[in-house]
Amino acid sequence: MANDNQDFLKEMEALRLDFHKRLVTELEQLVEYREKNDSQLVDLNTIKELYGASHKLAGSALTFGYKDTGILLRSFENYLDQALCGGNQIDPGEMRSRLLELAPAVSLPVTNSSQVEDARKPASEPAEELHRSEDIRIFILEDDPSTSEMLKLGLSSFGYIVSTFTSISALCDRALVNPPDGLIFDKTESSFIGNELDSVTKTLREHGLSDIPVIVISPNDDFDEKLLAARNQVASFLAKPVNIPALESSLDYLLQQNLRSPYRVLLVDDDAYTLEHHRLMLERWGIVARTLVNPEKTLEVIEEFHPDLLIFDLHMPLCTGIELAEVVRYHTQLVHIPIIFLSSERNESRQLLAMMTGGDDFIVKPVAEDSFVTTIKSRAQRARKLAELMTRDSLTGLLKHTEIKERLSHEFARAQRNKALVSVAMIDIDLFKKVNDTYGHQTGDVVISTLAHLLRRGLRTTDLVGRYGGEEYMVVLPDTDSANAITKLDSLRTEFEKIVFRHKNDEFTCSFSGGVCSSDLGSNVDDFIEQADRALYSAKEQGRNLIIAAK
Repeated sequence: MANDNQDFLKEMEALRLDFHKRLVTELEQLVEYREKNDSQLVDLNTIKELYGASHKLAGSALTFGYKDTGILLRSFENYLDQALCGGNQIDPGEMRSRLLELAPAVSLPVTNSSQVEDARKPASEPAEELHRSEDIRIFILEDDPSTSEMLKLGLSSFGYIVSTFTSISALCDRALVNPPDGLIFDKTESSFIGNELDSVTKTLREHGLSDIPVIVISPNDDFDEKLLAARNQVASFLAKPVNIPALESSLDYLLQQNLRSPYRVLLVDDDAYTLEHHRLMLERWGIVARTLVNPEKTLEVIEEFHPDLLIFDLHMPLCTGIELAEVVRYHTQLVHIPIIFLSSERNESRQLLAMMTGGDDFIVKPVAEDSFVTTIKSRAQRARKLAELMTRDSLTGLLKHTEIKERLSHEFARAQRNKALVSVAMIDIDLFKKVNDTYGHQTGDVVISTLAHLLRRGLRTTDLVGRYGGEEYMVVLPDTDSANAITKLDSLRTEFEKIVFRHKNDEFTCSFSGGVCSSDLGSNVDDFIEQADRALYSAKEQGRNLIIAAK
């Protein structure tokens, strides 16, 4: 982290020095307007030019820590705004006096390093990213043996490594040696002193284990119980009786927060220096930031970059941030992406107008790093969660039928443009109706969720998995031919058939079959899917528990 911080400071210092040169040049250009005659100086076009230049430069100056210069520029901007919008008359003599105040020799201090240092220094160090091993360890705090065993067996079938404890002290002793990825606490009235929720979370904090996400399961589902959980920073709350697939889904979502790709932010601003400043700031905190000075390319970049959040400057030469937001909102598939306006605009009515026409938040330049990053992360996190609720199947957490088909269409088109390959696999659980008829739908749901979990964990982050039907899945593997797709899926097939499922006193296993097709065999997406489907049925006819390629 120390080296990363030094690199950040070096990059920011180089950017600041470059900006300083630009600031001097542009201030001198503003002062040159004093040479115009009176009629030219008060001409509407001149006022508009000066307003745009001073507005843009004021925000940049404040961003880079030039406080006095920024205040002067903002005062000049407000003076011009009163003429443009308030009907005030411009006096040529006053205009020249105000322009003279902006001369670099007057407005810029000899050195501004301390101000810039303060502007770029974070209030606290960004948190280290958590790196996990392939094995995910879960601790269960439960004093009822039957419930403890049920939870352990249920989660073990999803591939978790589970350890059970009857006291928080014993759990903490183990966690200090080998920390878990998550903790499940049964809040049933317990005979073990110190196992109340308040005591459990307090003990975790005292041992330095407060970062472990806690899931509470409780026999009570009322408001007071949930309020107590919220006050103790519980990550998730589930009511008894425990539904294992729901518990696994909740647990998986919490743990995936640390495994998912970093938040992605697209910044659009005509000021390249400000863009670079904010990019460095966000990437320092683990956020992937893409910058764009040409608003007309916004839709194109969104399609390629898949941002979680959009940040638009309010005033740009080609279009305003409000107009750009409206263009984005015309596309229904992009409506869920939050838009934040980042501007030096101080007029509250204009800020409100921006919020009412497609914006979700308004941040005024210059930004305080901690609050800026916190706002970005919280908005992006919420957006991802809402997007997942809209696009993901509630039982498995996989993409829904329509969403996986849309993603396949995108990957198929990309493969054709780039003269690359993408493979699609159709997967179906063998004899699944027999599982439901023999063991019931709840056990069938466990089987469905288990395969979904196996596919998510076993495939690359660039691969896509969707629940295509009841027990049928679609897997999209970009930049992969059918031979490599079969090799990967065959290893998962072998792993799946070894999983032992339990229902009461019975044990059973399941298998799946699959058909694979690569994009060079399909003329369009529907034909692509149909050929994979035919290969799947061929695998079923040949005895099941096979992966076969389309021909």
